[in-house]
Amino acid sequence: MKKRVAAMLLMTSVLLSGCGSAVPEEFMEEEQETDEEVILDPASIRPQDDFNGYVNAEYLMGLDLDEHKGSYGSFQAVQDLVDDQVDGIIEEIVNGDRNTYAPGSNEQLIYDAYYQVLEASCGGEFMNDEDITDMLSTIAKIQSIQNIEEFLELSGELYEEWNVNPIFGLSVGSDMHNSSAGSIWLEPFSDPSGSNPRNVSVGGNMGQVVAMYYRKALIDGGMDGDEAKERSVNTARMIIDIAQATDLDLLERMEKDWDVAMQTAQYKTAEEIDAICPNVGMAGLLQTMGLPADAADGVYLWDAGQLTKIDSLLTEKHLKEWQDIALMCYRSSISDLLTEEYGGQPVLYSNNKYALDAVKLILGKELGEEYAERYYDEQTVEAVCEIAEEITEEYKVMIEDCNWLSAEGKSAIRAKLDNMMYFIGADDPHTVDPKDAELIGHSAYDTQHRINKRDYRERMDILKNGIERNGFQSMAPMAVNACYSPDMNSINITLAIMNAPFYSPEQTDAENLGGIGAVIGHEISHAFDNQGMKYDSNGNYEPDWMPEKDREAFDEMASHIEEYYSRQKILEIHPVDGELTLGENLADISGVDCILRLTKTNEERKELLENYARVWACVSQKDGALAQLYSDVHSPALTRVNAVVALFDPFYEIYDVKEGDAMYVAPEERVTRW
Repeated sequence: MKKRVAAMLLMTSVLLSGCGSAVPEEFMEEEQETDEEVILDPASIRPQDDFNGYVNAEYLMGLDLDEHKGSYGSFQAVQDLVDDQVDGIIEEIVNGDRNTYAPGSNEQLIYDAYYQVLEASCGGEFMNDEDITDMLSTIAKIQSIQNIEEFLELSGELYEEWNVNPIFGLSVGSDMHNSSAGSIWLEPFSDPSGSNPRNVSVGGNMGQVVAMYYRKALIDGGMDGDEAKERSVNTARMIIDIAQATDLDLLERMEKDWDVAMQTAQYKTAEEIDAICPNVGMAGLLQTMGLPADAADGVYLWDAGQLTKIDSLLTEKHLKEWQDIALMCYRSSISDLLTEEYGGQPVLYSNNKYALDAVKLILGKELGEEYAERYYDEQTVEAVCEIAEEITEEYKVMIEDCNWLSAEGKSAIRAKLDNMMYFIGADDPHTVDPKDAELIGHSAYDTQHRINKRDYRERMDILKNGIERNGFQSMAPMAVNACYSPDMNSINITLAIMNAPFYSPEQTDAENLGGIGAVIGHEISHAFDNQGMKYDSNGNYEPDWMPEKDREAFDEMASHIEEYYSRQKILEIHPVDGELTLGENLADISGVDCILRLTKTNEERKELLENYARVWACVSQKDGALAQLYSDVHSPALTRVNAVVALFDPFYEIYDVKEGDAMYVAPEERVTRW
């Protein structure tokens, strides 16, 4: 039965028609005859019809998606390997002699945090009597607020101590127009009960659901049932009012593609914020961050209409509703720590796993350093750096050969490429500070409180002193991934992704090009895609840094890529969203184009292409694949293989692909990036 299920799920994946070709009949039969056992023979798949299936079918058919929760592939397999390594690091440390660990060291923090959580999850408590007293004191303080001024001050305390803000979605990041400076970003209000604004905006049953969540929180906080019922209804009504004043299309864009949505934020000076929210103004906004009125000259704002609505509701008339929202924010931040008496839930799975996961969550930076100490291989990192240098040089050739860029445009792009920084492997470890030993408090609750305050200090330091151009901070070294950061014009290739099939010293040079080389080439392209082209060589948001004629030529080129991918389909009728996935598709094509240029023989190109396909080996259940199609900025994995390799002449030469084959794309329809 396992094989039958695996085969059936494979059919769902293989149905992703990478080149807009007809779906093989046996796949359609499997879709129609779900009660019959149909086992596909991987050897029957020709590269001319389905290159991804030709390379990956045997591996994918051996997977049990029930075990892997509906989706699995090469990325997940390497991440599982790394997760096991990280678990092993934690277990090595916690089984060691604590007396040998220096105060404030990673080992001491990991050891103490693990046993603190383990003991609490094994019948102990995440909160002791002192913590419960502190919690009840905080709840009492929230409920005793007398006016909006006091509420703004309390909001600042919650933001500093528990990383929540009951009014505004505030964060600190780089300034779009001065990437070395820190700035405040004001995101749309988010109901701490977790309600969806689009659903809540229509009221009705969803309003009742919101009221139910608040009623429970108020009762768990010690409020009388009748009073809690009345107050929760009023709070739900106010949340509905806010949802109805929210730009719901903006929220959808933010969920789909954060990078695109970020560019729609507008910088507003303090005077402009005062005009948008005349009630509390810029000074009140900063007060909810625990900051003085002169701490910032302005903020980046997404939804002015919602902010005006919130400002109009920040009155004594609605003070109780805001108190209830503050209580929900606070409770949400400590929900995993609450005792059952106050609405908490018991640990429902392995206590050891619970402790391991908790350490990963709260001590990610420290674990990253320990992972790098054990798995950083200098020869591997040097080899990947050499591949990056080789690819960068080839990019210069591609740019010079580009037929749609002007001489001025080529010069601008080369300058940005020359200023790009690579962060490959992992950062140097921090200097141990014995004072950091104090991060682990007398309980899990106290520890979380202390770490929150440390994180707050780090955010305020960014706001005051600016941002260091350090791409290693973009992603943890144990994440199997890579990224381009437009605000730093930098690329981070993590240590964890330097595993097969991405990279291995046992693989050939061509295979490594098809793995980590494709990843590097992909990330470089993001500096020059439909979003990256809006940032200059220093990471500042400056859409006009390229000559207008080159921007127009880019748009023309990109439109052909968008049309090509929009013709790709899932299950014959569900098209890929070529607009949504444009940036990633440009990067896939550009990366493969570059690495193919670095090969000399068809034998090398064959190794490269087949390992490129292995990197994207992935199978998903039907529902998951369709959900990805409409929400993910990446094309489906099969499309990322078949639709890409079909654009390059070596693929046709190596595998003897001819007109009439399912993978065949007519020469005039083979779109190009550069």
